[in-house]
Amino acid sequence: MKRPALHSLLVLSTSILAASVLWVAGCSRDNAPTAPTIGSPYSMATTSMVVRMDDPGVRAAIGAQNRATPGLLGNGIIGTGVSVDEKGKPVIVVYTERVGVGVPRQIEGIATRTLVTGPVVPYAKPGGGSLKMGTSTGNDNECASGTLSCVVTKGGSDYFLSNNHVFARENAASVGERIDAPGRYDGHPICAQTPQIGTLAAYQRINFGGSNTVDCAIAQPSSGLSYSAVEAGGYTPASTTAAAAVGLAVKKTGRTSGLTHATIQAVNVTIQVGYTAGTATFTGQIQTPGNFIRSGDSGSLMVTETGNNPVGLCFAGSSQASFANPIGPVLQALGVSLK
Repeated sequence: MKRPALHSLLVLSTSILAASVLWVAGCSRDNAPTAPTIGSPYSMATTSMVVRMDDPGVRAAIGAQNRATPGLLGNGIIGTGVSVDEKGKPVIVVYTERVGVGVPRQIEGIATRTLVTGPVVPYAKPGGGSLKMGTSTGNDNECASGTLSCVVTKGGSDYFLSNNHVFARENAASVGERIDAPGRYDGHPICAQTPQIGTLAAYQRINFGGSNTVDCAIAQPSSGLSYSAVEAGGYTPASTTAAAAVGLAVKKTGRTSGLTHATIQAVNVTIQVGYTAGTATFTGQIQTPGNFIRSGDSGSLMVTETGNNPVGLCFAGSSQASFANPIGPVLQALGVSLK
């Protein structure tokens, strides 16, 4: 789930987004997530062109987006990002909670596209089977379930990666708390005790009053525990990362939706996410279609379709848009390396 930056490309590809609600693909507190539909369709077309991230037009769009975002957030606008149109021309994507929100047609001369997503919130839901990555997990102190991302290393020891809101209860947890698999939401009956797989080792706090880049945490496996770095989807993540690019083909294995495939639709996304503990703003995020993750898939590792190179750590989404932290900052924040 971590990736060093490779040479970034914006590869244009076809994708159609039908508007609706966003929810965090998280894992922790959403025991019964919902996905109301809302809004009108917005499409991002494709072409055979390849647009580099250092293309002057792309850099100009990101600069304009970054300057405009602080003034745009609020009154129904919950985020922004950068994508391309059917001719390969950079556009600024504006994410809104509802239909009818006023969005400027251009920002510093760059066209905008509106995607009605609805509120974004953290997720939780059910998994099982032998302990492989891409399956159900959670903190023993709550009835919820997210996803085991991958195996990472630190100081010569293995750790399991997932989201803060999966392992650390949105900053409420203490290091040493018990981590289970599957998460207790997947117990029989629901919320029943499930097997312990480790203890919370570290997490990056979510800043509910400022800006965030990652929602991440690691757990130390229990002594003698048998586990595999193989994802339940049948592949093993590579030890080198890949940079996100519009049009890049990716996949993930998650507790709820299993193995899914998509292409990245926007980069440098700023998005507001509604957690149980409050709303947090995330910057520099990656956006894929809404069907890439579902409630309970929080913690899923996004990898490239070819090569299985980690690209992002999935954490939020809706029926119209899914979001992931870039893997590089995740690894850096926790001081870990890919296995």
